[in-house]
Amino acid sequence: MKTISQIFSELYDKVLIRYQNSSQQNQQLPDLSANDEHYINLLYELKKPTLTSFAEKAQISKPAATRIIHRFFKKGYLSKQPSLTDKRVSYLKLSKELQVYCRNSYQLFDQVFLDCISILSKEEQDQLEYLINKVNQKI
Repeated sequence: MKTISQIFSELYDKVLIRYQNSSQQNQQLPDLSANDEHYINLLYELKKPTLTSFAEKAQISKPAATRIIHRFFKKGYLSKQPSLTDKRVSYLKLSKELQVYCRNSYQLFDQVFLDCISILSKEEQDQLEYLINKVNQKI
């Protein structure tokens, strides 16, 4: 009998494969590495990200975050936006293209996931949402 962690891992892999194999996903930015996409998603999720908030969210050192951010600047993925209230602070802003990419990726992943759980009744989907939120709050 499989453990719950094995079942979860299988489910995660299946949803991820469907997402990655989607024709819409393959057309967007195929040159992004998995790590780059992860870091871009973190920047997208943060409200007015700074180098420090990015490093904290990514759970990496500031020097590592600096290298990643500089690489993203060179690729044109990011720009700096100085704070209007504190001149020592600069916010990191994703390019319009990456903002659209992230928005579309999130919508596509949501659709793939909803398609996967469509075999559940509305009540079961509500229960699943409740349980996932409960676990997520403790992590």
